[in-house]
Amino acid sequence: MSAGLLVALGGEVWALDPGFTALFNGRDFEGWRFSLQKAGDPWPENWKVKDGVISLTGAMRPHLVTIKSYSDFEMKFEWRALKEKFNSGFYIRCKPDAGNNQIRVDKGTEGAFLAGKIIGAKAVPELQKTVGEWNEWRVLVKGDKVTLWCNGKLAWEGSGFQPDQGCIGLQAEGAPLEFRNLQLRELK
Repeated sequence: MSAGLLVALGGEVWALDPGFTALFNGRDFEGWRFSLQKAGDPWPENWKVKDGVISLTGAMRPHLVTIKSYSDFEMKFEWRALKEKFNSGFYIRCKPDAGNNQIRVDKGTEGAFLAGKIIGAKAVPELQKTVGEWNEWRVLVKGDKVTLWCNGKLAWEGSGFQPDQGCIGLQAEGAPLEFRNLQLRELK
């Protein structure tokens, strides 16, 4: 993925924040794989790139996971639900096939942590925008600490997070959602 401008997100040009690189290039899934992927498997129908946006059709699995593993990082991205009942997640330091360490992106429990342990994480549905509007999330993962901001507001700060390295992913859990402007800054 590259630094510079992130182009073609819904017809707009998006500038990357200083020090960040694009985790999604707006054109294809370079740098990503789907969970349980084997050599030669076709790309699943539930994940598409449409108008510079990652479009999840609503089918269940597979999940979308980075090829690269990350340790300490700061991630910014936008997501929006397309139907009132939605269910997805943002994986941090997860296994290569996802399934663990998920910050929930599902109606009523947005921001809660699932399939792992963080002391201090909690659901923050009150910080989310209505269906159809873009939510801006920022996640800081450093050592055993994780901090989540939703739409510019501090949602929670947690500790006790493990492991110290893993993939980043997006969950397919039966609801149509869109993701865009995925930016990552690795920390030393």
